Amino acid sequence: MSTATQFEDRRTGIFSHGFGATTVGLLMAITACAFDNTAVTAVMPRITHELGDTGAYSLAFSIPFAVSIVAMVAAGIATDVAGARLSMVAGTVILVIGLVLAIVASDMTVFLFSRGIQGFGIGAVIVAIYAVIAQVYPAPLRAPIFAAFAGAWVVPSLVGPALAGLLTEAFTWHAVFLFTLVLLVIAAVLLGPAIRRLPVRRGTLSRTSVRMLVAALILSMAAGALNYSPQLALGAGLVAFVLSLPVIALAIRPLVPVGTLRGRAGVPRLVLSRVLTDMVLGAEIYIPLLLAQVYGLGPTLTGLGLSVSGVTWFIASQIQGRFSAEWSMPAVARISAAAMSTGLIIVALTVGFGAPWAIAVAGWGLSAFGIGFIYPRLSSEPLELCPPEQSGFIGSALQVAGITGMTISIAVGALTIAALDFTNVNARFLVTYLVLTCAIAPFAWLWRPGVEAVSPPTRGY
Repeated sequence: MSTATQFEDRRTGIFSHGFGATTVGLLMAITACAFDNTAVTAVMPRITHELGDTGAYSLAFSIPFAVSIVAMVAAGIATDVAGARLSMVAGTVILVIGLVLAIVASDMTVFLFSRGIQGFGIGAVIVAIYAVIAQVYPAPLRAPIFAAFAGAWVVPSLVGPALAGLLTEAFTWHAVFLFTLVLLVIAAVLLGPAIRRLPVRRGTLSRTSVRMLVAALILSMAAGALNYSPQLALGAGLVAFVLSLPVIALAIRPLVPVGTLRGRAGVPRLVLSRVLTDMVLGAEIYIPLLLAQVYGLGPTLTGLGLSVSGVTWFIASQIQGRFSAEWSMPAVARISAAAMSTGLIIVALTVGFGAPWAIAVAGWGLSAFGIGFIYPRLSSEPLELCPPEQSGFIGSALQVAGITGMTISIAVGALTIAALDFTNVNARFLVTYLVLTCAIAPFAWLWRPGVEAVSPPTRGY
């Protein structure tokens, strides 16, 4: 691309006449996916209560996470073989079907099925969006569109939970999924012209792609079994949980860099850190349940409480983005570990001593600050360290690692709550949050003083 063309691209910008509709459509699609991930958390206690199965609370989160693992790998392969048009259209249609099922769901079986379809659709759409950007936008405009995406993720985390609570109080929880559906439909209309212009490929599946897809299927099934374990009798649930973990460890090997499970220096250590950080992030889904069962809060106040963590996450990420050059990765990790662990302990002690709920919200806000402080580095540094031809693999590895960590955390929390069913509700959440804090111990060990220098990534275990 010539210098003159690059200058013209910068001058026109991502909201110019040639790109405006596509940019708005992509931002709305990202916002819809983010809203489905974050806002629904605030109203899930109401949903499980009204559908008559509060024991399925964790499944409503873990099922879409587990299914999205397959979706992301499958969408990546479909994009390489047939083009981004197929993965974008298919992902959008599947997500629409999942949202419609949630809107009409009248029992837990249908609702959980809808959540699984939503997870597949979101995973496929997010992968397709990145491919669309690569094919639609010239190189000088890609950085601005990715910067705009940050806001599309942040806004739902800031206002989404409160908005979901208000929609539920004013109408019904079904309105939350209707709102997401409207956003997605508008996004699809705006993206239509750009999607129709995308080229169609006629590639073939490679053996590596097939192996990765099989590994993703096994990983998804193992994650599903892991998160179904709390629904079983305690003894059987513990057995299912323990047996699922080695299967997950084996299945994830082809999907992450060599040495990830050993925490080898460089990209493998960063990917493993993503697993452990998202295990802490998984503790967020029990905050609404805690506020509802311990303090009797409704969806609106619960949503406002979760918005606090969105604010602290945003502040931390901005601090990191502005001063990242002044801190080494180990220093960032240690600051993050201190904030995450302190926050989770505050949540646990607040519930244990019956302190006001606002302190628990502030504690989780501190943990969210720690997560937001390290997340930008966990996303950017692996891509900086890897060669360009491995950027797609490393990007996928980070996503799979994060979802795997979150599903493990959700299962641990659900199993702990189920095991302590004989105790009072305060004791259940006290122990649960202390157990979830344990994920920070291996994270801190990875970034202990004297860690090795970085090394380049390699595919596989």
